Amino acid sequence: MVQVRTIDELEALYYGHNRNLLRKADAPVTTSTAGTFNAIFGAYAWAQLNLEANAFGILPKYPWDKSGWRVITAKPTLNTNSGNTALGGTAEGGTIAETIKPTIQELDVRPKTAQLPFSASEVMEWLATHSKDDIWGGLGSLRLYMAVQHKEFLNRMLLADVEGNVSSGAFAGTNDFESLDRIISSNAEETALGGSGSGEYDPWAANATVDRDSSSVFDSTVESASGTIGTNGVLTDDTLRTFLRKIRIAAGKDPNVFLGSHEVYSEIQGLYMPSVRIPNPYGESLVQVDVNGISTFKGTGVGIHVDSIYGIPFIPTKDAPSDSGDASEVGRLFALDTSDAEGYGYPRLGIQIAIPTEYYEATRRTPAYPFVNNAFVEKGVFRTMGETVCRHFKSQGKIRDIKL
Repeated sequence: MVQVRTIDELEALYYGHNRNLLRKADAPVTTSTAGTFNAIFGAYAWAQLNLEANAFGILPKYPWDKSGWRVITAKPTLNTNSGNTALGGTAEGGTIAETIKPTIQELDVRPKTAQLPFSASEVMEWLATHSKDDIWGGLGSLRLYMAVQHKEFLNRMLLADVEGNVSSGAFAGTNDFESLDRIISSNAEETALGGSGSGEYDPWAANATVDRDSSSVFDSTVESASGTIGTNGVLTDDTLRTFLRKIRIAAGKDPNVFLGSHEVYSEIQGLYMPSVRIPNPYGESLVQVDVNGISTFKGTGVGIHVDSIYGIPFIPTKDAPSDSGDASEVGRLFALDTSDAEGYGYPRLGIQIAIPTEYYEATRRTPAYPFVNNAFVEKGVFRTMGETVCRHFKSQGKIRDIKL
C-alpha cells in the first residue's frame, strides 16, 4: 500500500507529474475580454417587419396605352310623341320614333411616379465589395431589402384612408397612387364624414371630373356594419348578403375578390364558426401532429379557415384602412371587381402601368461620378410609374364601421 504523507504526494498519486497544468488560472480569457472576440453577423439582415403587399398583388396590371376613357352615365329614354312607349313599344303601323342616345362623360388621369431612393458612402460600398469585413449596408444588401420595401409602400398607397385627407378646404389630389378607399366611395359617405371640405372622396382630383357631390353616378356601394355610416356595428351575415345584393343590382354581377384586414378576417371566422359542424371525436380516430419531432396531444382539429365568402375569395392585408380615432373599429372590407366583364381588354379595376418598376444606380462605374451625385456616395433608386384606375364604380363596394 502506498503511504501518502503530504498534499504534494496526494496530488502526484492522482494527477501524476503534470498536476501543475490543472491549477486554476488567475485571469481566464472570456468573450468579454477586450480584443479577443468579435461576432460575425453575415451578409443578411432579417426584417422584423411585415412587408406583405397583397392589395398590390391582386390588382391586375396592364400597359398605359391611353390616359382617358368614356363612361355611359345615363340610359336613353324614347320620346313618346310618335305614339310609342318609352321602352319602344309601337302600335301596329306606327311611325319610327325620334332617335335617342345615352349620356356620355369623359374621364382622364395622369401617370404618377413612385420612388424609393437609397445610398451608401463610397467607403462603405468599397469595403462591402472588396474587403473581407463583416458588412451590411452596401448597395447590394440594400437593394435586396428595398425592392420588397418599394412594393410594400405601393400597397400602403393603395390602402390609404380616405378620411386622412378630410379638411376644411378643397382637396387637390395626392401624389400617391390613388387609394381604393377613395375610389370605392359614395356621396353618402362624403356627406356623413367629409366635414366642411370638398373633393376628398373624389378620385384623381387633379384631372378627372368625378364629382360625387353633384351626382351619384360614380358611387360605389358603401355599407356600414351598423346601418349608419360613421357608427360602428357588428358584422353579420345579413349585412354581407345585403351588401352583395346591392352590388349585384347596381352592376349586374358579383365582385370577384374580397380584400380586408386580418381583424375583419377574424370576425368572419367567428361569424361562421357556429355554423360549421366539427366531427364528433368519439368513435373516430384521433390525430396527432409532429412539429420538428415534437408531438401534440392526440385530438381533433377545431376552428375554421375561411378562403371565400359566398364563393368570392377573401384576401387579408395588414394595411386595410380603419378609423384611427376608434380602437374598436377593425377596418374596411372591400369587394372588388377586377374582371374584364365587357371584354374590352381592360379590367374594371386595376393598376395602369406607364413604366414598370425599374432600378437605377449611380456608382463609381457611372460616367461623371461623383459629380452626378454631388457627393462621394453611391445611390440606387426603384421607380414605378402608373396609377390606380377604375372603369366601373358600380361593381365595387366596401363595408366600413366594423367593430370587434
